[in-house]
Amino acid sequence: MSENSNPLEETQEIITAKATKKKSSGSNPQSVGSLETGAIGVTDKEPTKKTAVTKKSKDATVALHSTKNVVWEGVGKIEKGYNIVTREAAEKWLTRSHVREATPEELAREYGQ
Repeated sequence: MSENSNPLEETQEIITAKATKKKSSGSNPQSVGSLETGAIGVTDKEPTKKTAVTKKSKDATVALHSTKNVVWEGVGKIEKGYNIVTREAAEKWLTRSHVREATPEELAREYGQ
């Protein structure tokens, strides 16, 4: 080697990467995910199937009013004010002195309907 020569100039290598085809997304939207190589990148998102929500019977719930916050193991939690609970839980909560059943008129007045 000569004194003025740069060691990097002597060992010149060209590094090339394999060109990849861009995946056509079609109708699938894209999102961030794992690529085939294990790296994180943009991938096609598979469409999710939406399930229909079944309406619950209105008879299955009861409106209660409580004067304090209480947690009852095995029954649930009730907060001060109006609460919507199942019939089974309502039967148990109504045995407590701080809980009473709320009327539809009370609920309409409270929530402005």
